Amino acid sequence: MIPMDVDLPEKPKVEIIHEKKVNSPINYNLIFSKTRSLAAIVKISPKDRNQTYTQLRRTQEDEDKIDDLIYTMGSNGKIVLLFQHEKRLRIIGDELRPVHPLKFIGYIFSKHKPEDKPDLQTQMGNVFDDYFKRSNFVKDYAQTMDIFDLKNALVKYINDFSKEVDVSPDKIMPFINDKDWEGLLKFLITN
Repeated sequence: MIPMDVDLPEKPKVEIIHEKKVNSPINYNLIFSKTRSLAAIVKISPKDRNQTYTQLRRTQEDEDKIDDLIYTMGSNGKIVLLFQHEKRLRIIGDELRPVHPLKFIGYIFSKHKPEDKPDLQTQMGNVFDDYFKRSNFVKDYAQTMDIFDLKNALVKYINDFSKEVDVSPDKIMPFINDKDWEGLLKFLITN
């Protein structure tokens, strides 16, 4: 059995070699890997393509769920999370999937939140200090970022995202270009 806090080498990402568009009222991109197996089906609705950053979904209810998710993960140990909060946090995570990943982390690292909101940036630091919590969070977050990256729905929001987190777009773009989602989170935690 491998100890929980041992860093395992990361599996190489699937390289996409073929993409096929299926025309219908909603376009679907079928993404194939080197092995010719289906790697992902990405739904691209015309409505999503034309939204500005401020129009992207992030309701007050979503923000409350993000507060709960990050604060609970950051302020509890892995045993408590596993036995007392896992099911509830997984449900919250599933309910937050429609939120654009930049809007999601934009809220966590926003420099413009009201004073009565919890300090989520510190809680994210606590999440990243624990291998178990970090690996679970990053796995889900990276999958979502990959999907939105495939939809070309990241770069167009970088300027507005940068304003929300008060960081120059020039400092964020290398993470987006390299698809270094964990590195982006680490950078935002320490910034």
